Amino acid sequence: MPPTRSALVTRLFGGVRALRRCWLDQRLLRSMSEIELRDLGVGRSEIPWLLSDAAAPPRAPRSHAPCAADARPARRP
Repeated sequence: MPPTRSALVTRLFGGVRALRRCWLDQRLLRSMSEIELRDLGVGRSEIPWLLSDAAAPPRAPRSHAPCAADARPARRP
């Protein structure tokens, strides 16, 4: 049975919301200084790779890993 129109609209808005979140995360990470990125354990060249899973097309397989912006910084010993 095909989903109802409201379910389709809900999925569409969910996809748009996820894409917007990815753009905002990328903007945030790109605006950080090298020191802030180093504190997170991320290099500037790794930003596209970190967000590529979140920016994947809706029908592409996903890893279900949390978004990079939600990850906690690594603890230092």
